[in-house]
Amino acid sequence: MLVAVAAGHASAAPRAVVGGRVAGLRFKPVCADFSCKSFVAIDADGKIHADLAPPGSALGADDLESAYHVDPALGDGQTVAIVEGTGYADIESDLAVYRDRYGLPPCTIASGCLTVVNDNGDTSPLPADSPGTIVEAALDMDMVSAGCPRCKILVVEGGALGGNSTQLGQIVAARLHANAIADSYGGPEDGTELTTREGDYNNPGTGTFVSTGDYGNNMVFFNLAGPSYPATSAHVIAVGGTRLAPVDVAVNPRGWVEGAWSDAGSSCSTSIPKPSYQPASAVCGMRATSDVSAMADPNPGLAVYIAAQGGWTRVGGTSASAPLTAAIFAGAGHSDAVPAFVYKHPDAFLDITLGQNGSCGTNMCNAGTGWDGPTGLGSIDQTKLLAIGNIAGGGPDAQITFPADGVTLPPGFTIEATTGSDTAYLEFSVDGVIVGYENIAPYQVSAPLTLASGPHTLAVTAYDVDHNSKQTMIDVTQSEAKAAGDNSSCSAGGASGGAGVLFVLGGVLARRRRAA
Repeated sequence: MLVAVAAGHASAAPRAVVGGRVAGLRFKPVCADFSCKSFVAIDADGKIHADLAPPGSALGADDLESAYHVDPALGDGQTVAIVEGTGYADIESDLAVYRDRYGLPPCTIASGCLTVVNDNGDTSPLPADSPGTIVEAALDMDMVSAGCPRCKILVVEGGALGGNSTQLGQIVAARLHANAIADSYGGPEDGTELTTREGDYNNPGTGTFVSTGDYGNNMVFFNLAGPSYPATSAHVIAVGGTRLAPVDVAVNPRGWVEGAWSDAGSSCSTSIPKPSYQPASAVCGMRATSDVSAMADPNPGLAVYIAAQGGWTRVGGTSASAPLTAAIFAGAGHSDAVPAFVYKHPDAFLDITLGQNGSCGTNMCNAGTGWDGPTGLGSIDQTKLLAIGNIAGGGPDAQITFPADGVTLPPGFTIEATTGSDTAYLEFSVDGVIVGYENIAPYQVSAPLTLASGPHTLAVTAYDVDHNSKQTMIDVTQSEAKAAGDNSSCSAGGASGGAGVLFVLGGVLARRRRAA
């Protein structure tokens, strides 16, 4: 969900700025499909213009670092995926300009920091640019950069294969196992979500952060109205929107004030049952959003660089808050967070008590103490997230029930485990390489058929919702594979001397898609 606000020509008369907001802006919708819920601000000529430098009142990476206590040194080894419905030819060069402007480390394809794939997970062919939605892609990239400068970025560009590009992109991002996924798309529920789509958002080990929308409570958009999915999925963290403004520390020691953005999305699902983690205070008998929130107001907006739109523009919407939140969680070591994590730690968020996004008369659209629809439990604070969990050896217990330690097994053997009710998910690995995740019993994965004959170490790591973990390991031997119709002992592993080699083709991990 995105709203783009462009500043005027550098040669034009400056706009009036009151309390950080730019007066006199007009808006028009960018597109009306499932993948793009965007508004763009226009000048009198109806075109998007850009300044030669970041707009002075728009917020930059340095502002977001200050407001949300982001530590720019965190995030090594983490990958945040963003799912787009378009190609973006200038993606690498535009990102370079933004990161250089705010002193962030370079992130290039050659270095492995930036990876761009299509909705089949391949680096080519990539879809053609869509002039409107590249604004959204640029916003997503820049917000990940601001929230976690040291995280890698995986961009899945949908549209190359046809079909529902954003849904295919979500599946690919999960299959490539980014540590966190940010989805800046959504549309009204159609009643089939529970049986046809929920499984695509249940990806143990990978947290998914979804924009709640830019059209207020139970959004109204192009004559379509209703709860916005996938924000209403029970498996994702739904991210609402706030308005963030600087103040003197004498007024607020944080140096910022924050209230609900008037157009932030909030929903009461008609398809997804009320999850156990949802607070009783939510005036909704089904899944309610939001869960948390961050800056989204397009006026003054976020500074974003898009060469094809003339350079620096102002952009907003919950398309900003979702990737920003995903990145901040990843930097704090909680990229695998699920909604239950959020509700277990309400004090980790900055409660937003002012503002509203509709006239429903309840906390579904009125911000207040504790949970509310526009802002959830509040906005993000990385310092508080860092204080939670991440203790190796402090997680739940799990046992490998098959195979037994020391046995010899045929190729393609199954690894099975049991664990307690305090487990969020299990991670399965062979020789230190992850081969699968499970969060629903029976907990089992198959060893890759590419596994060479010889000795191997199997490990199962159990995680709780706070990312505390405990690991158990055994040693086994895989026998040599036999060719069909051949009784000889011809090795199929391709490794000499019985050395164990595990290949995970293209970095794609095995995972089972589950229905809810």
